[in-house]
Amino acid sequence: MRSEEFILNVSDVKQYFYCPRIPYFLYLIPNFRPITYKMEEGKLKQKEEERLEKRRSLSRFDLKEGEKHYNLKIFSQRLGLSGHLDMAISTKREVIPVDFKDGSFSKEPYVPLHHKYQLICYGFLLEEYFRKPSLRGFIHSLEDKKTREISFTEGAKSFTYTALRKIRHMISAESMPPPTRHFGRCRECEFKQIC
Repeated sequence: MRSEEFILNVSDVKQYFYCPRIPYFLYLIPNFRPITYKMEEGKLKQKEEERLEKRRSLSRFDLKEGEKHYNLKIFSQRLGLSGHLDMAISTKREVIPVDFKDGSFSKEPYVPLHHKYQLICYGFLLEEYFRKPSLRGFIHSLEDKKTREISFTEGAKSFTYTALRKIRHMISAESMPPPTRHFGRCRECEFKQIC
């Protein structure tokens, strides 16, 4: 498969940092992936959160003004990247991605890296779509209702571009990467029977 023949999805970046074999399997064995109960449950929770979000102010994002945009399907031919974002907030100076996540981060000192780099990719897409800079984003936990801000540093953005190139190379070369070093993640993985 040649790299210019496919468009990566923002979720591929999240999966790559969670376990690099997931995007490998998604592209090279595309008909295998089962839809799990956890996936379906997550979609229902996100729809309910969007309904509730429409009535909320911007105060938890520490913003005084801004326009909310929901359920955005965004695409960049230049980046070869597409995504489906839960919410974006557009202000006069910036555009901010907001991603709803099923799970809790309250016990963690930081947001998991796979969520961080996924959010940065949403920022890339929003910059093109709104023609405004995306300097930060928010992850909102559907479980504990906490919202965390993530700054998009130049180093993190550069690292994310490098990851996009690595994912494309892995798929086009059909080169299976090593599995995640966090073997606890394998327990609930839908690909564990072929990994």
